[in-house]
Amino acid sequence: MTRALLAPILVTLAFASSSVAQPAERPPAQRRVRAIEGMVESSGEESIRQFIEMHVAPAYRDRIGPEALVAHVRRIREVASGFGGVLAAPAENGATRLTFLKEEHEVSVLVRLEDAPPHRIVALELQAGETSRAKGPEIPPFTWDTLASRLDDAAKAGFAGTVLVVRDGQIVLHQGYGLANREKGIANGQDTIYAIGSVPIDFTRAAVLKLEDTGKIRTSDPITTFLREVPEDKRTITLDQLMTGRSGLPDFHHVAARDADPDLTWIDRDEALRRILGQDLLFRPGEGRAHSHSAWVLLAAIVEQVAQESYGEFLRKNFFEPAGMTRTGLHEEAAGFDDREFAVGYEGQRVGRINIPKHWGRTSWLVMGSGGMQSTPRDLYRWIQAIRDGKTLSAASAAKYWKGGPLAGGDDRGFFCLYTEGPGNLMILCSNVHRAPGDLVSTVGRQLAELVMPRGATAAP
Repeated sequence: MTRALLAPILVTLAFASSSVAQPAERPPAQRRVRAIEGMVESSGEESIRQFIEMHVAPAYRDRIGPEALVAHVRRIREVASGFGGVLAAPAENGATRLTFLKEEHEVSVLVRLEDAPPHRIVALELQAGETSRAKGPEIPPFTWDTLASRLDDAAKAGFAGTVLVVRDGQIVLHQGYGLANREKGIANGQDTIYAIGSVPIDFTRAAVLKLEDTGKIRTSDPITTFLREVPEDKRTITLDQLMTGRSGLPDFHHVAARDADPDLTWIDRDEALRRILGQDLLFRPGEGRAHSHSAWVLLAAIVEQVAQESYGEFLRKNFFEPAGMTRTGLHEEAAGFDDREFAVGYEGQRVGRINIPKHWGRTSWLVMGSGGMQSTPRDLYRWIQAIRDGKTLSAASAAKYWKGGPLAGGDDRGFFCLYTEGPGNLMILCSNVHRAPGDLVSTVGRQLAELVMPRGATAAP
Protein backbone atom coordinates (compact mmCIF):
# COMPACT_ATOMS: atom_id res chain seq x y z
CA MET A 1 0.00 0.00 0.00
CA THR A 2 1.63 3.10 -1.09
CA ARG A 3 2.09 5.79 1.55
CA ALA A 4 0.36 8.49 -0.48
CA LEU A 5 -3.05 10.13 -0.41
CA LEU A 6 -5.75 7.67 -1.43
CA ALA A 7 -3.41 5.22 -3.11
CA PRO A 8 -3.34 1.81 -1.38
CA ILE A 9 -1.59 -0.76 -3.56
CA LEU A 10 -3.70 -3.84 -4.21
CA VAL A 11 -1.72 -6.22 -6.40
CA THR A 12 -3.51 -9.13 -8.06
CA LEU A 13 -1.33 -11.53 -10.00
CA ALA A 14 -3.09 -14.05 -12.20
CA PHE A 15 -0.35 -16.15 -13.72
CA ALA A 16 -0.82 -19.83 -14.46
CA SER A 17 2.46 -21.36 -13.37
CA SER A 18 3.91 -24.36 -11.60
CA SER A 19 4.95 -24.61 -7.97
CA VAL A 20 8.00 -22.55 -7.05
CA ALA A 21 10.84 -23.91 -4.97
CA GLN A 22 13.16 -20.90 -4.72
CA PRO A 23 12.69 -17.15 -5.21
CA ALA A 24 15.05 -17.21 -8.18
CA GLU A 25 12.75 -19.76 -9.83
CA ARG A 26 9.54 -17.78 -9.53
CA PRO A 27 7.59 -17.33 -12.78
CA PRO A 28 9.44 -15.04 -15.21
CA ALA A 29 6.32 -12.95 -15.83
CA GLN A 30 5.93 -12.32 -12.10
CA ARG A 31 9.55 -11.25 -11.78
CA ARG A 32 9.34 -8.77 -14.65
CA VAL A 33 5.93 -7.45 -13.57
CA ARG A 34 7.37 -6.68 -10.14
CA ALA A 35 10.18 -4.77 -11.85
CA ILE A 36 7.74 -2.76 -13.98
CA GLU A 37 5.63 -1.88 -10.95
CA GLY A 38 8.73 -0.77 -9.08
CA MET A 39 9.87 1.31 -12.04
CA VAL A 40 6.50 3.09 -12.22
CA GLU A 41 6.74 3.90 -8.49
CA SER A 42 10.34 5.07 -8.79
CA SER A 43 11.71 8.53 -9.49
CA GLY A 44 14.76 9.85 -11.29
CA GLU A 45 16.39 9.01 -14.61
CA GLU A 46 18.85 6.52 -13.16
CA SER A 47 16.12 4.12 -12.01
CA ILE A 48 14.75 4.02 -15.58
CA ARG A 49 18.17 3.28 -17.04
CA GLN A 50 18.80 0.53 -14.48
CA PHE A 51 15.38 -0.98 -15.19
CA ILE A 52 16.25 -1.13 -18.89
CA GLU A 53 19.70 -2.56 -18.19
CA MET A 54 18.41 -5.29 -15.89
CA HIS A 55 15.10 -6.26 -17.47
CA VAL A 56 14.96 -5.35 -21.16
CA ALA A 57 16.39 -7.65 -23.86
CA PRO A 58 19.34 -6.15 -25.81
CA ALA A 59 17.61 -6.77 -29.15
CA TYR A 60 14.64 -4.66 -28.06
CA ARG A 61 16.96 -1.92 -26.82
CA ASP A 62 18.84 -1.90 -30.11
CA ARG A 63 15.67 -1.84 -32.19
CA ILE A 64 14.17 1.10 -30.33
CA GLY A 65 17.40 2.95 -29.65
CA PRO A 66 18.81 3.76 -26.19
CA GLU A 67 17.45 7.28 -25.76
CA ALA A 68 14.13 6.54 -27.47
CA LEU A 69 13.64 3.58 -25.12
CA VAL A 70 14.39 5.73 -22.07
CA ALA A 71 11.81 8.25 -23.29
CA HIS A 72 9.28 5.45 -23.92
CA VAL A 73 9.71 3.99 -20.42
CA ARG A 74 9.59 7.48 -18.92
CA ARG A 75 6.26 8.05 -20.67
CA ILE A 76 4.84 4.80 -19.24
CA ARG A 77 5.92 5.90 -15.77
CA GLU A 78 4.34 9.34 -16.22
CA VAL A 79 1.01 7.90 -17.38
CA ALA A 80 0.79 5.06 -14.85
CA SER A 81 2.26 6.79 -11.78
CA GLY A 82 -0.01 7.39 -8.82
CA PHE A 83 -1.87 4.16 -9.40
CA GLY A 84 -4.00 2.72 -6.65
CA GLY A 85 -3.75 -0.91 -7.70
CA VAL A 86 -2.33 -3.22 -10.34
CA LEU A 87 -3.99 -6.13 -12.09
CA ALA A 88 -1.75 -8.53 -14.00
CA ALA A 89 -3.36 -11.16 -16.21
CA PRO A 90 -2.44 -13.33 -19.22
CA ALA A 91 -3.08 -11.73 -22.61
CA GLU A 92 -2.97 -12.95 -26.19
CA ASN A 93 0.07 -14.76 -27.61
CA GLY A 94 1.64 -15.37 -24.21
CA ALA A 95 1.85 -11.70 -23.24
CA THR A 96 0.86 -10.23 -19.89
CA ARG A 97 -1.48 -7.27 -19.58
CA LEU A 98 -0.87 -4.88 -16.67
CA THR A 99 -3.76 -2.66 -15.70
CA PHE A 100 -2.81 0.26 -13.48
CA LEU A 101 -5.90 1.39 -11.56
CA LYS A 102 -6.13 5.14 -11.02
CA GLU A 103 -8.82 7.26 -9.42
CA GLU A 104 -10.86 7.97 -12.55
CA HIS A 105 -9.35 5.73 -15.22
CA GLU A 106 -7.19 2.70 -15.94
CA VAL A 107 -3.90 2.51 -17.85
CA SER A 108 -3.05 -0.68 -19.73
CA VAL A 109 0.47 -1.88 -20.60
CA LEU A 110 1.17 -5.04 -22.60
CA VAL A 111 4.36 -6.92 -21.73
CA ARG A 112 6.06 -9.65 -23.77
CA LEU A 113 9.05 -11.71 -22.65
CA GLU A 114 11.71 -13.81 -24.36
CA ASP A 115 10.63 -17.43 -24.75
CA ALA A 116 13.91 -18.71 -23.32
CA PRO A 117 15.81 -17.77 -20.15
CA PRO A 118 16.48 -15.17 -18.86
CA HIS A 119 13.01 -14.16 -20.15
CA ARG A 120 13.78 -10.47 -20.51
CA ILE A 121 11.27 -7.97 -21.86
CA VAL A 122 11.03 -7.86 -25.67
CA ALA A 123 8.02 -5.53 -25.87
CA LEU A 124 6.54 -2.98 -23.52
CA GLU A 125 3.51 -1.41 -25.14
CA LEU A 126 1.44 1.40 -23.66
CA GLN A 127 -2.07 0.73 -24.91
CA ALA A 128 -3.78 3.64 -26.63
CA GLY A 129 -6.32 5.61 -24.63
CA GLU A 130 -7.50 5.38 -21.06
CA THR A 131 -10.49 3.42 -19.78
CA SER A 132 -12.73 5.44 -17.49
CA ARG A 133 -13.45 4.06 -14.04
CA ALA A 134 -16.76 4.35 -12.29
CA LYS A 135 -16.69 7.27 -9.85
CA GLY A 136 -18.26 7.42 -6.45
CA PRO A 137 -21.17 9.80 -5.84
CA GLU A 138 -20.25 13.47 -5.99
CA ILE A 139 -20.54 15.26 -2.65
CA PRO A 140 -20.13 18.99 -1.93
CA PRO A 141 -16.86 20.17 -0.32
CA PHE A 142 -16.57 19.96 3.45
CA THR A 143 -16.32 23.06 5.62
CA TRP A 144 -16.07 23.25 9.39
CA ASP A 145 -19.67 24.39 9.50
CA THR A 146 -20.95 21.59 7.26
CA LEU A 147 -18.65 18.79 8.49
CA ALA A 148 -21.29 16.85 10.42
CA SER A 149 -24.05 17.26 7.83
CA ARG A 150 -21.78 16.31 4.92
CA LEU A 151 -20.74 13.11 6.69
CA ASP A 152 -24.41 12.32 7.39
CA ASP A 153 -25.13 12.82 3.68
CA ALA A 154 -22.19 10.56 2.76
CA ALA A 155 -23.55 7.85 5.06
CA LYS A 156 -26.93 8.06 3.33
CA ALA A 157 -25.08 7.62 0.01
CA GLY A 158 -23.35 4.45 1.26
CA PHE A 159 -20.31 5.54 3.26
CA ALA A 160 -19.57 3.42 6.33
CA GLY A 161 -16.80 3.78 8.87
CA THR A 162 -15.59 5.77 11.86
CA VAL A 163 -14.27 9.32 11.63
CA LEU A 164 -12.34 11.37 14.18
CA VAL A 165 -11.61 15.06 13.49
CA VAL A 166 -9.52 17.43 15.60
CA ARG A 167 -9.61 21.23 15.29
CA ASP A 168 -7.20 23.47 17.20
CA GLY A 169 -6.18 20.52 19.36
CA GLN A 170 -9.71 19.54 20.36
CA ILE A 171 -11.80 16.62 19.10
CA VAL A 172 -14.79 18.19 17.34
CA LEU A 173 -16.19 15.02 15.78
CA HIS A 174 -15.82 11.34 16.64
CA GLN A 175 -18.59 9.19 15.22
CA GLY A 176 -19.42 5.95 13.48
CA TYR A 177 -21.41 5.83 10.24
CA GLY A 178 -23.22 3.00 8.52
CA LEU A 179 -23.06 -0.65 9.50
CA ALA A 180 -20.15 -2.61 10.91
CA ASN A 181 -22.04 -5.85 10.33
CA ARG A 182 -24.85 -5.83 7.78
CA GLU A 183 -25.95 -9.37 8.56
CA LYS A 184 -26.49 -8.59 12.26
CA GLY A 185 -27.45 -4.93 11.86
CA ILE A 186 -24.56 -3.69 14.04
CA ALA A 187 -23.65 -0.04 13.55
CA ASN A 188 -20.11 1.33 13.35
CA GLY A 189 -19.20 3.18 16.55
CA GLN A 190 -16.38 5.13 18.12
CA ASP A 191 -14.47 1.98 19.15
CA THR A 192 -15.25 -0.33 16.23
CA ILE A 193 -12.09 -2.20 15.21
CA TYR A 194 -10.88 -2.07 11.58
CA ALA A 195 -8.10 -3.61 9.54
CA ILE A 196 -5.70 -0.73 8.82
CA GLY A 197 -3.79 -1.84 5.72
CA SER A 198 -0.23 -0.55 5.57
CA VAL A 199 -0.52 1.90 8.50
CA PRO A 200 1.86 -0.39 10.50
CA ILE A 201 4.66 0.99 8.31
CA ASP A 202 4.46 4.00 10.60
CA PHE A 203 4.70 1.74 13.66
CA THR A 204 7.85 0.17 12.20
CA ARG A 205 9.36 3.59 11.49
CA ALA A 206 8.80 4.51 15.13
CA ALA A 207 10.24 1.19 16.35
CA VAL A 208 13.48 1.78 14.44
CA LEU A 209 13.72 5.31 15.81
CA LYS A 210 13.08 4.01 19.33
CA LEU A 211 16.03 1.65 19.01
CA GLU A 212 18.12 4.56 17.79
CA ASP A 213 17.01 6.53 20.87
CA THR A 214 18.39 3.75 23.07
CA GLY A 215 21.71 3.66 21.21
CA LYS A 216 21.24 0.13 19.91
CA ILE A 217 21.27 1.11 16.25
CA ARG A 218 21.97 4.00 13.94
CA THR A 219 19.75 4.47 10.93
CA SER A 220 22.90 5.00 8.88
CA ASP A 221 23.99 1.42 9.66
CA PRO A 222 24.11 -1.07 6.76
CA ILE A 223 21.88 -4.12 7.09
CA THR A 224 24.99 -6.31 7.35
CA THR A 225 25.37 -4.97 10.89
CA PHE A 226 22.30 -7.02 11.84
CA LEU A 227 21.83 -9.72 9.21
CA ARG A 228 24.09 -12.54 8.06
CA GLU A 229 24.53 -13.93 4.56
CA VAL A 230 23.47 -10.77 2.77
CA PRO A 231 24.10 -11.04 -1.00
CA GLU A 232 26.78 -8.77 -2.41
CA ASP A 233 24.37 -6.50 -4.29
CA LYS A 234 22.50 -5.67 -1.07
CA ARG A 235 25.36 -5.33 1.39
CA THR A 236 25.44 -1.53 1.20
CA ILE A 237 21.72 -1.06 1.90
CA THR A 238 21.25 1.06 5.03
CA LEU A 239 18.31 1.37 7.39
CA ASP A 240 17.78 4.91 6.11
CA GLN A 241 17.49 3.60 2.56
CA LEU A 242 14.98 0.97 3.66
CA MET A 243 12.86 3.69 5.28
CA THR A 244 13.02 6.15 2.39
CA GLY A 245 12.38 3.91 -0.62
CA ARG A 246 16.02 4.02 -1.77
CA SER A 247 16.97 0.39 -1.07
CA GLY A 248 16.15 -0.90 -4.55
CA LEU A 249 14.07 -3.75 -3.10
CA PRO A 250 10.85 -4.66 -4.99
CA ASP A 251 7.53 -3.85 -3.37
CA PHE A 252 6.43 -7.35 -2.28
CA HIS A 253 7.89 -10.82 -1.81
CA HIS A 254 4.92 -13.15 -2.08
CA VAL A 255 5.20 -15.92 -4.66
CA ALA A 256 2.07 -16.17 -6.79
CA ALA A 257 2.45 -19.87 -7.53
CA ARG A 258 2.94 -20.79 -3.87
CA ASP A 259 1.11 -18.25 -1.70
CA ALA A 260 -2.67 -18.53 -1.91
CA ASP A 261 -3.02 -14.97 -0.58
CA PRO A 262 -0.36 -12.25 -1.09
CA ASP A 263 -0.93 -10.90 2.44
CA LEU A 264 -2.37 -13.68 4.57
CA THR A 265 -0.54 -16.89 3.62
CA TRP A 266 1.69 -17.78 6.55
CA ILE A 267 5.45 -17.65 6.13
CA ASP A 268 7.94 -17.25 8.97
CA ARG A 269 10.66 -14.66 9.40
CA ASP A 270 13.45 -16.80 7.99
CA GLU A 271 11.47 -17.50 4.84
CA ALA A 272 10.73 -13.81 4.43
CA LEU A 273 14.40 -12.91 4.80
CA ARG A 274 15.37 -15.58 2.28
CA ARG A 275 12.86 -14.28 -0.26
CA ILE A 276 13.60 -10.58 0.24
CA LEU A 277 17.36 -10.94 0.10
CA GLY A 278 17.04 -13.31 -2.88
CA GLN A 279 15.14 -10.83 -5.05
CA ASP A 280 16.63 -8.84 -7.90
CA LEU A 281 17.04 -5.18 -7.03
CA LEU A 282 15.14 -2.58 -9.03
CA PHE A 283 18.22 -0.33 -8.91
CA ARG A 284 21.47 -0.10 -7.02
CA PRO A 285 20.96 1.01 -3.40
CA GLY A 286 20.74 4.78 -3.11
CA GLU A 287 20.49 5.38 -6.87
CA GLY A 288 16.70 5.48 -7.27
CA ARG A 289 13.50 5.63 -5.30
CA ALA A 290 10.59 3.16 -5.20
CA HIS A 291 8.22 2.26 -2.38
CA SER A 292 8.83 -1.22 -0.97
CA HIS A 293 6.68 -3.10 1.54
CA SER A 294 9.43 -5.73 1.63
CA ALA A 295 11.83 -3.09 2.97
CA TRP A 296 9.56 -2.55 5.99
CA VAL A 297 9.32 -6.30 6.58
CA LEU A 298 13.13 -6.38 6.59
CA LEU A 299 13.12 -3.57 9.14
CA ALA A 300 10.67 -5.47 11.35
CA ALA A 301 13.04 -8.45 11.28
CA ILE A 302 15.92 -6.19 12.29
CA VAL A 303 13.82 -4.77 15.15
CA GLU A 304 13.34 -8.32 16.44
CA GLN A 305 17.04 -9.15 16.06
CA VAL A 306 18.16 -6.06 17.95
CA ALA A 307 15.44 -5.98 20.61
CA GLN A 308 15.58 -9.75 21.18
CA GLU A 309 11.80 -9.92 21.37
CA SER A 310 8.95 -10.22 18.91
CA TYR A 311 7.94 -7.26 16.79
CA GLY A 312 4.43 -7.25 18.27
CA GLU A 313 5.71 -7.40 21.85
CA PHE A 314 8.18 -4.56 21.19
CA LEU A 315 5.38 -2.35 19.87
CA ARG A 316 3.08 -3.22 22.75
CA LYS A 317 5.61 -2.46 25.51
CA ASN A 318 7.20 0.63 23.98
CA PHE A 319 4.27 2.27 22.20
CA PHE A 320 0.78 0.82 22.61
CA GLU A 321 0.75 0.53 26.40
CA PRO A 322 2.33 3.97 27.06
CA ALA A 323 -0.14 5.54 24.62
CA GLY A 324 -3.17 3.72 26.06
CA MET A 325 -3.88 1.92 22.77
CA THR A 326 -6.01 -1.02 23.90
CA ARG A 327 -7.52 -2.13 20.59
CA THR A 328 -4.44 -2.22 18.35
CA GLY A 329 -2.32 -5.26 17.53
CA LEU A 330 -1.41 -8.10 15.21
CA HIS A 331 -4.19 -10.27 13.82
CA GLU A 332 -3.63 -13.00 16.41
CA GLU A 333 -3.96 -10.42 19.19
CA ALA A 334 -7.56 -9.79 18.14
CA ALA A 335 -8.68 -13.10 19.62
CA GLY A 336 -9.69 -11.46 22.91
CA PHE A 337 -12.35 -9.29 21.27
CA ASP A 338 -15.85 -10.41 20.40
CA ASP A 339 -16.70 -10.65 16.69
CA ARG A 340 -19.30 -7.95 17.22
CA GLU A 341 -16.58 -5.40 18.06
CA PHE A 342 -15.16 -5.52 14.52
CA ALA A 343 -16.24 -3.93 11.28
CA VAL A 344 -16.77 -6.59 8.63
CA GLY A 345 -15.09 -5.81 5.30
CA TYR A 346 -17.47 -5.36 2.37
CA GLU A 347 -17.03 -4.43 -1.32
CA GLY A 348 -13.86 -6.54 -1.54
CA GLN A 349 -12.62 -10.10 -1.26
CA ARG A 350 -14.25 -12.01 1.58
CA VAL A 351 -11.79 -14.01 3.70
CA GLY A 352 -12.37 -16.20 6.72
CA ARG A 353 -15.55 -17.34 8.48
CA ILE A 354 -16.25 -13.63 9.01
CA ASN A 355 -14.27 -11.08 7.00
CA ILE A 356 -12.52 -9.51 10.00
CA PRO A 357 -8.83 -9.59 11.05
CA LYS A 358 -9.64 -11.93 13.93
CA HIS A 359 -10.37 -14.70 11.42
CA TRP A 360 -7.49 -14.10 9.00
CA GLY A 361 -4.91 -16.16 10.87
CA ARG A 362 -1.58 -15.09 12.33
CA THR A 363 0.08 -12.04 10.83
CA SER A 364 2.39 -13.43 8.17
CA TRP A 365 5.92 -12.30 7.48
CA LEU A 366 4.65 -11.50 4.02
CA VAL A 367 3.46 -8.25 5.66
CA MET A 368 4.92 -8.09 9.18
CA GLY A 369 6.03 -4.51 9.73
CA SER A 370 4.08 -3.25 6.72
CA GLY A 371 0.56 -4.54 7.45
CA GLY A 372 -1.27 -7.32 9.25
CA MET A 373 -2.79 -5.27 12.09
CA GLN A 374 -6.05 -3.74 13.30
CA SER A 375 -6.88 -0.57 15.22
CA THR A 376 -9.43 2.20 15.73
CA PRO A 377 -9.37 5.96 15.01
CA ARG A 378 -9.27 6.61 18.77
CA ASP A 379 -6.18 4.42 19.16
CA LEU A 380 -4.48 6.01 16.16
CA TYR A 381 -5.13 9.44 17.65
CA ARG A 382 -3.55 8.23 20.89
CA TRP A 383 -0.55 7.03 18.86
CA ILE A 384 -0.06 10.51 17.36
CA GLN A 385 -0.55 12.29 20.69
CA ALA A 386 1.86 10.01 22.54
CA ILE A 387 4.63 10.89 20.08
CA ARG A 388 3.81 14.62 20.30
CA ASP A 389 3.79 14.46 24.11
CA GLY A 390 7.18 12.72 24.24
CA LYS A 391 5.78 9.54 25.82
CA THR A 392 7.22 7.18 23.23
CA LEU A 393 9.98 8.92 21.23
CA SER A 394 12.58 11.56 21.97
CA ALA A 395 12.09 15.01 20.45
CA ALA A 396 14.86 14.30 17.92
CA SER A 397 13.30 11.00 16.84
CA ALA A 398 9.82 12.51 16.72
CA ALA A 399 11.13 15.16 14.33
CA LYS A 400 12.42 12.38 12.07
CA TYR A 401 9.16 10.45 12.39
CA TRP A 402 6.69 13.04 11.05
CA LYS A 403 6.06 12.90 7.32
CA GLY A 404 3.74 15.85 6.81
CA GLY A 405 1.15 14.63 4.31
CA PRO A 406 -1.97 12.47 4.45
CA LEU A 407 -1.18 8.78 4.89
CA ALA A 408 -3.31 5.96 3.54
CA GLY A 409 -3.48 2.21 3.96
CA GLY A 410 -5.92 -0.27 2.50
CA ASP A 411 -6.41 -3.84 1.40
CA ASP A 412 -8.49 -5.81 -1.09
CA ARG A 413 -10.89 -7.01 1.62
CA GLY A 414 -12.89 -3.78 1.85
CA PHE A 415 -10.89 -1.85 4.44
CA PHE A 416 -9.34 1.59 4.14
CA CYS A 417 -7.62 3.93 6.59
CA LEU A 418 -6.56 7.53 6.00
CA TYR A 419 -5.12 9.99 8.50
CA THR A 420 -3.19 13.22 8.86
CA GLU A 421 -0.73 14.09 11.61
CA GLY A 422 -1.69 17.55 12.85
CA PRO A 423 -0.49 19.08 15.09
CA GLY A 424 -3.47 21.40 15.55
CA ASN A 425 -5.95 20.00 13.04
CA LEU A 426 -6.13 16.38 11.92
CA MET A 427 -8.48 13.69 10.71
CA ILE A 428 -8.57 9.90 10.99
CA LEU A 429 -10.92 7.78 8.89
CA CYS A 430 -11.35 4.01 8.97
CA SER A 431 -13.83 2.38 6.61
CA ASN A 432 -15.09 -1.12 5.86
CA VAL A 433 -16.70 -0.40 2.44
CA HIS A 434 -13.71 0.52 0.26
CA ARG A 435 -14.01 -0.72 -3.31
CA ALA A 436 -11.28 1.01 -5.32
CA PRO A 437 -9.48 4.35 -5.78
CA GLY A 438 -11.95 7.12 -6.56
CA ASP A 439 -14.91 5.57 -4.74
CA LEU A 440 -17.10 7.29 -2.15
CA VAL A 441 -14.77 6.37 0.72
CA SER A 442 -11.79 7.88 -1.12
CA THR A 443 -13.76 11.04 -1.86
CA VAL A 444 -14.80 11.47 1.78
CA GLY A 445 -11.23 10.89 2.89
CA ARG A 446 -9.81 13.43 0.47
CA GLN A 447 -12.28 16.09 1.48
CA LEU A 448 -11.60 15.54 5.17
CA ALA A 449 -7.84 15.77 4.53
CA GLU A 450 -8.28 18.98 2.56
CA LEU A 451 -10.38 20.43 5.38
CA VAL A 452 -7.77 19.91 8.11
CA MET A 453 -4.57 20.58 6.16
CA PRO A 454 -3.19 23.88 4.86
CA ARG A 455 -4.05 24.74 1.27
CA GLY A 456 -1.70 23.01 -1.15
CA ALA A 457 -0.62 20.35 1.35
CA THR A 458 -2.73 17.61 -0.27
CA ALA A 459 -2.54 16.44 -3.85
CA ALA A 460 -4.21 13.79 -5.91
CA PRO A 461 -2.01 10.74 -6.51
